[in-house]
Amino acid sequence: MSKNVQKIGVIASLVIIIGGFLTLLMTWRNIGFIDGFIVAWLSSFALCVLCIAPIGGGIAFVVNRLVNLIFPALSYVKKNIVFGLVMAVLMESIMAVVTTINLHGFMVLKEFVDFWLATFISALPAGLAISVLMSLVIKPKLAAFWAKPV
Repeated sequence: MSKNVQKIGVIASLVIIIGGFLTLLMTWRNIGFIDGFIVAWLSSFALCVLCIAPIGGGIAFVVNRLVNLIFPALSYVKKNIVFGLVMAVLMESIMAVVTTINLHGFMVLKEFVDFWLATFISALPAGLAISVLMSLVIKPKLAAFWAKPV
């Protein structure tokens, strides 16, 4: 298997595992474990992947640049933690918007904000824990993996 296919496989696996888990939490918070839960969750998950996968790399690139620019004196580990926390908040915000619209449709702004906030807050602890794990363990391993020649 080529190195490029392996790299795509690693990214796809991370998106599926992390995105699937977080959208599961968000869907559960919005509608509970009702009869249509699996269909609602899978549709939210698919929409989130379609929204986040294309823009996630760009967001990560910009956030990484900003962290390095704003905090040049921080150690590599601390920069990775800041990067992970910012990414968690940004990506979960987007996922919460997509999940809220998917489950409730478009509505009055105040109702939307209430549902979005509940959705975002429900997954935030898990997202922050995942971000620290990603920043301290997975991101350095991915960087080494990507640095290997194709």
